[in-house]
Amino acid sequence: MKGRLNPRQWAALMAALILTVVFLGSSIFVFTHLSHDCTGRHCRVCQEIEVCISALSVIFEAIGSAAVTAVSLPIIKYTMLLYLAGLFLCPVSLVDLKIRMNN
Repeated sequence: MKGRLNPRQWAALMAALILTVVFLGSSIFVFTHLSHDCTGRHCRVCQEIEVCISALSVIFEAIGSAAVTAVSLPIIKYTMLLYLAGLFLCPVSLVDLKIRMNN
């Protein structure tokens, strides 16, 4: 059946949706309550802002590591392919192929 999501795709879609909702909710809360009237040392709004900022930093760290991994894996893959191809081609020489080099 075309167009249907398998369970892995469904889980990835749900994780991306939840991540987006948390990111947007935290960002909006921080931006709207940044200039609130602080009541003092145990201000609940300040504590909630700290929680939102920590959630945003975790999201940004996860996105950063995922981006680094996504970029580095293909580079490592092609480097290893070139290295392994070189290992199998190195023993071949002109002498092994019995090619005469007459001038």
